[in-house]
Amino acid sequence: MLIALVLWVIGMVVLMIVIRKAVDGSRTSDKLDILIEEIRMLRKEIRESKHIIDKRL
Repeated sequence: MLIALVLWVIGMVVLMIVIRKAVDGSRTSDKLDILIEEIRMLRKEIRESKHIIDKRL
């Protein structure tokens, strides 16, 4: 029973390492950071030019 528990814990640790390496390797977090920054810049630009949009309507 103890051996099974130890093997299960080792398996979970290996699985977590594999998943973390896959996410880091795909550079998803870097792409998400760039996308968030783009969205912030667009929101700022929209707020600054809101009076132009209101005049057109």
